[in-house]
Amino acid sequence: MSAPPIIILAEPDPIISSVLRVEFSELDFAVLMAATAADAEEYAARAVANLVVLDVGSLRLAGYNACARIRRRGGYATRPIVLTSHDVSERMRAAAETAGANVLLPKPYSVRDLLAALTPHLPPGDPLLTHRASKLALAQEWTASPSPATHAGRDSKLTRNGLLLPIVRSAGVKIPLHRKT
Repeated sequence: MSAPPIIILAEPDPIISSVLRVEFSELDFAVLMAATAADAEEYAARAVANLVVLDVGSLRLAGYNACARIRRRGGYATRPIVLTSHDVSERMRAAAETAGANVLLPKPYSVRDLLAALTPHLPPGDPLLTHRASKLALAQEWTASPSPATHAGRDSKLTRNGLLLPIVRSAGVKIPLHRKT
């Protein structure tokens, strides 16, 4: 099985970032969530991602500058970089192009919208287009042992995407029943 595509996502809106994280995780993409443009640059310095998505509506000039710096970084010359914003204008499109972005995408958007906008900019066979989630591998990971807790500290699909939640077992809390007499 091939390694999942890496996505760097700098989206300050908690609702949009949560939805995108879930959608990408369902497709078995490794999602690196960045709270700021600087965080996105830090991730880009550590690994060459298959896709970088930066919100320039909230990040403003920092988003455009991060895009330009990531584009100049080794390994990112041909990698897709997408800028997103609630308001998209011709001035913003020109700034995105100057910064080196492939696409300026209006919000709200889904992973499907994102991949559709990127398709003309990707070579055939790019992992963003060809990678598919392995439901069988995920099912085997859960059934390989009696308890998924054995995988909790390892680099599994579940822990990598933050989907494995700790299981807390306790005796519970007894709530006394008060009856009116």
